[in-house]
Amino acid sequence: MAPTQFLITGAAGYIGGTVLTDLLKKYDASSVSVVVRKPEQRELFEGLGVNIVLSDMSDATKLKSLALEHDVVFNYAVAFGGDEASIQALVDGLEERAAKTGTKPVYIHTGGTGTVMYGADGKAGTDEWTDEQYDRWASLPNTAFFYGGYKMIGKISAYTILSPTVYGRGTGPGNKLSLQLPAYTRYAKEHGQAAYIGEGKNIWGNVHIEDLCELSISVAQYALANPDKTTASEEWHGFETLIYSGVDTHTWGPVIETLGDLLHARGDISKPSAKQIGEGEGILYMFGGNSWLAKSKKAEALGYKPKQKDLITSMKDALVTK
Repeated sequence: MAPTQFLITGAAGYIGGTVLTDLLKKYDASSVSVVVRKPEQRELFEGLGVNIVLSDMSDATKLKSLALEHDVVFNYAVAFGGDEASIQALVDGLEERAAKTGTKPVYIHTGGTGTVMYGADGKAGTDEWTDEQYDRWASLPNTAFFYGGYKMIGKISAYTILSPTVYGRGTGPGNKLSLQLPAYTRYAKEHGQAAYIGEGKNIWGNVHIEDLCELSISVAQYALANPDKTTASEEWHGFETLIYSGVDTHTWGPVIETLGDLLHARGDISKPSAKQIGEGEGILYMFGGNSWLAKSKKAEALGYKPKQKDLITSMKDALVTK
């Protein structure tokens, strides 16, 4: 039997790169291909033994042909708007592969709980979503963050892994930093003190990058081994294959106060703790809304058992020394 062929888009990024690292621990590098958008990114992957493909994500013809050659596509090159054209090209290629080979390829899509973010000014929220509220997901507007690509029904196993705040240092060859905590850190260093939005009582879910990537690969392996169990139906609009990766929740105010104390102890900022600022006064990825889901029963059914340190412990480990 020919080895499973994997394709990763966004492998130079935070999540895609860490998935690549984990994948190479389990599979031969010659069975893994990565898509890079810039010629200078090629050197990140040289020496790893993977196949390097230069392609812009707007080249639908190229993306479709690439998907046609692979059993599993991990797509981490997704804009907040969803980038439906590139998603469709990858799905079309996989569906054509299914028709030609008689096997069922797998598509792993990345999504975020920013799709269901609500509230503002750091006010606490009480509304809890689940990844099984299919009609509720279907009622969201197409303009919601990350929404493109969620509704996938067809001849392939297409999963969307929904993630909240992702923390921890990435292990890929490119970007090793997440979005939210680095944004709060940049603000603190620019202004001499950490800050959170409004009341700081708003709630987000969280997951360590390595737990998230382990789940993503586990989902792909499950889908390959159980093709008859991974079909989304017209009745539920394709939303059965959403899986939430979040492990815990946090309230932003206390987290950022701790961040401020850690940065102050390092001598990086002049004042400890954190101040309040208004919605929109911070920089990108500083949030005043709420965004989390209940722990996924689907993930638990796949044996998802997170092993990494919690957010606060991980943050302390990263900042106790210069």
